[in-house]
Amino acid sequence: MNRIEFYKRTDGKWAWRLIASNGQVIATDGGQGYENRADCERVGKAIVVGLYAPAGLE
Repeated sequence: MNRIEFYKRTDGKWAWRLIASNGQVIATDGGQGYENRADCERVGKAIVVGLYAPAGLE
């Protein structure tokens, strides 16, 4: 089962990564980082469930 992980980076910003059932990282925040955990979780979860998918993507 895939899982999303939220963590604090060494620069103090929050980040997320999606980890496949085999342990491989399959998506990240792209290095952007977030000032607080709440924003990181909100955006990470929205991306993973497809809320930002382009129109017409099936």
